[in-house]
Amino acid sequence: MKQSVTILLLCCSMQIAVAQFSYVNPVPGSKYHNPQANIILKNGALLDRSSVAEKGLIEISGSLSGKHTWVARLAEDNKTVIIQPDIVFEYGEIVTVKVNAVLRKQQGQTVEGTVFSFEIRNKPSAEDEKLYREMRMQAFIEDFGYHPYENNKKEVTYPLDSMPTFVINVNNNPAPGRIFYRNKEDQTGPVPGTNSFATIIENDGTIFWASDLGQFGADFKLNENGYMTYFADTAQWMILDSNYNQIDSVRCTNGYEMETQGHDVMMYPDGHVFLMAYNTQTIDMTAYGGVPNAKVQGLIIQELDANRDLVFEWRSWDHFLFTDANAFTSLTNLFVDYVHCNSIERDYDGDIMISSRNMDELTKIDRETGNIIWRMGGENNQFTFVNDNIPQHFSAQHDLRRLQNGNILLFNNGNYLSPLISSAKEYAIDEVNKVATLAWYYEHPDVNGNKVYGAATGNAQRLANGNTLINWGLIKPGVGIPNHTEVDVDKNIVWEMTFESSLQKCYRVHKYEWDPCSRITGYTMQAKKIEQDNATVRWGAATGASSYKVQRREVGTEQWKSKTTSTTKLKLNNLNPGTTYEWRVITKCADLTVKNSAGSVTDTFTTLPLKVATNVTGAIPKFSVYPVPASAEITIQTDGGLSPSLIIRNMIGTIVYQNNSFGPAPAILQINVQQWPAGIYLVEMNTGTEAVVKKIVCE
Repeated sequence: MKQSVTILLLCCSMQIAVAQFSYVNPVPGSKYHNPQANIILKNGALLDRSSVAEKGLIEISGSLSGKHTWVARLAEDNKTVIIQPDIVFEYGEIVTVKVNAVLRKQQGQTVEGTVFSFEIRNKPSAEDEKLYREMRMQAFIEDFGYHPYENNKKEVTYPLDSMPTFVINVNNNPAPGRIFYRNKEDQTGPVPGTNSFATIIENDGTIFWASDLGQFGADFKLNENGYMTYFADTAQWMILDSNYNQIDSVRCTNGYEMETQGHDVMMYPDGHVFLMAYNTQTIDMTAYGGVPNAKVQGLIIQELDANRDLVFEWRSWDHFLFTDANAFTSLTNLFVDYVHCNSIERDYDGDIMISSRNMDELTKIDRETGNIIWRMGGENNQFTFVNDNIPQHFSAQHDLRRLQNGNILLFNNGNYLSPLISSAKEYAIDEVNKVATLAWYYEHPDVNGNKVYGAATGNAQRLANGNTLINWGLIKPGVGIPNHTEVDVDKNIVWEMTFESSLQKCYRVHKYEWDPCSRITGYTMQAKKIEQDNATVRWGAATGASSYKVQRREVGTEQWKSKTTSTTKLKLNNLNPGTTYEWRVITKCADLTVKNSAGSVTDTFTTLPLKVATNVTGAIPKFSVYPVPASAEITIQTDGGLSPSLIIRNMIGTIVYQNNSFGPAPAILQINVQQWPAGIYLVEMNTGTEAVVKKIVCE
């Protein structure tokens, strides 16, 4: 009876939470959360920022850890409230959250409060942690076809000429652009023959750029925000600018950092990032014919905003059932991987589409609520398929993408089909009536009597001219099957590439019309050899640059002074001592149809202060300046010696008068100072090796 009452109260709590907020994370009544969990609330309306800062907004209490203090902030969308507890929760406890009626909409209405709870996972034992690592490794091997460490006890670095060789089998008027990929070798020997190279090639196979990234990694591509990304063995995505310099990295948060997955990351121009993690829990699976301590792997999807705040989290634990797995995914093993998501896509309407390999399912998720909008394929298919070429539609698929024409494109691995054959498939989908009509598909002709079948990985990309670029994934070695194929709309092969070693594979391949006129990378900017009146600035090379326009100005002034150079350094002369300058670089490219790059970030340097030297050698003639103070003119008189330069500066270092050859001595010079602002001025006689300075006052 007590248990029934508890469940009833929990259900009521969930209904209230849903009524007041369009999105609550953690989901009320959910479990398996990490101790680092934060709290996210969305009402759906624009919120008053000042109400988020009120102390009485929320009360958080752990059944073991007690009351928690917290920090709340409103995300950049002005709709999402992010609440971060100051201290993490305890393993195995129930957390209760009371949201008070404090939040206000921008129109002034108060958002009613609510109460909900969620459970923190039990602390994994050392044996659990070991088995979790084994499960992640098993999933990796299933996906990529090799063990990333087994034959790599010591990482080997190879020169670029050890890159895997390849053959362009067909190059018959393919789409313009450059091909991006990252190779990986099946490691069947004692040591691998080559490292993994992030590579960009031309259609004819000419290498445009390549970099040795070591033994591990996947999915080198140009992301939606214009930056290049690839996954590294540190469980994070590396972010490169157009000059191939690493400028950032990103991974999941909320305790899922080291479970961040390398299957996909999507980064958009608004700064938002979509990531996934594979989270493993110890779960009693005896109800499904399994073992009581099964290691079950679930899916975590996270959205970070431009400030890297977690603004959306979605977990398979809350929305998928274990029985959603396809018939070929065992629920009775010690290791259970019932979802195995491999792609994320922000749809045109802002919602999220994912592909889940072990469910044979494409899923669309409401980004405002976390609810599932539709499910296509698999055990929970909601769509009627029209004109499909096979009754199974797709299986173990990868790389679900929305096309500009509104259709969807995917790579159908075709596991467990008869015969085993992979394909690229395009569906026109009616999301209201849930009808999926096959619009186009491509299966490669047999190669040496073998079907072209990739058991894992693979992708398909629709190009701007309508062609489709296909990566066949984890293909059978040794039978001549190509790695990458580009076909036109009529299914003619217009470009094809095959690694000469059949052990070489790629996770994905992409083609982009990419010929940037890059701005220089900010952190490569340096000011060196800074003197009183000059400094040398240098920077890293920019992709596409033919020359650089260097601009500098004194801080606080408006006018830039510019000079162009073809090198990546420049000496700036005629600077004022003790003065702070700001400088920037604009890339100029040879292609006149391309505009110059945007200016780099602005950096600063300060010249050395004016040094007053003694007349050690007597090379500087003795001189006098009068009258002091002066109001109309000053007279400078020398009595012999060389012909030094004469410079007069105000107290902020600005040169007000300069004579580069004052003399020959003896000499008398009269200077009109009527227009000079009242103040102190420095008169400097300088031979280049010695200087003497005197002060004067103008009224």
